[in-house]
Amino acid sequence: MKRFAVVASGIGLLTGNAWATDVYEDYDSFYASQPRAVFTSSMKSESGVSYAVAGKPGIFTEHRARLDGRTIRLSVAVDRIAVDGKSYRFAHATTFPGEHPSNIYPLSAEVFMASRTDARPALVCLQGYSDGSGEAGRRTQIYLLIEPLAAKRKAAFLHLPGLLSSCRAVVATKDAKIAFPKNDYLFDNKHEARVGLLLSYYMFENRRFAATSSKVRLQFAEPEIPFRFFVQSRD
Repeated sequence: MKRFAVVASGIGLLTGNAWATDVYEDYDSFYASQPRAVFTSSMKSESGVSYAVAGKPGIFTEHRARLDGRTIRLSVAVDRIAVDGKSYRFAHATTFPGEHPSNIYPLSAEVFMASRTDARPALVCLQGYSDGSGEAGRRTQIYLLIEPLAAKRKAAFLHLPGLLSSCRAVVATKDAKIAFPKNDYLFDNKHEARVGLLLSYYMFENRRFAATSSKVRLQFAEPEIPFRFFVQSRD
């Protein structure tokens, strides 16, 4: 990430004195810098290696990693992720309202893991991309598996909002609950140009998505170009 000190002032950016802030040039670096970020580094398929099963369509990738003190095996296929043989289909994920689960290209997938703590369960997060054109590349397919080592009926498999987001966007709240952003564009006064992004944070509690009071507003350095931005405000 390249960071630049800039001064935000006037033209709707603030209501008081100007201040210096950092300009981010990618969202992974921004999310990784947020307080209590849950995921950091990811696993990708080694050297672009994929596998296939004779007589079955599609390819898959495999990973081995340590989680909660044990070695686990993960595989990522076009339409599912499997953890130690337990398969979770994307189409069956509990999906955030307005999102649409899609297949992903396994070689584009990144897998993140976080071991259990005293306050929260173990987590596995998968992100990847599906086919699309235009601005489709701004949307990531993000699947969060809560309690991946538990019996399948006790696990929760979620499809999270994907606009300019990432597994790295998942954070722990002050009381150690898991939260993630739902991102929406902010427009200028004429509603003609996208000038920023509103991050509204949600949790998954009691088998449903629930809004929190946390919001972050990002300002684009130039309208309609979301890949250079700075934090405008936090609620």
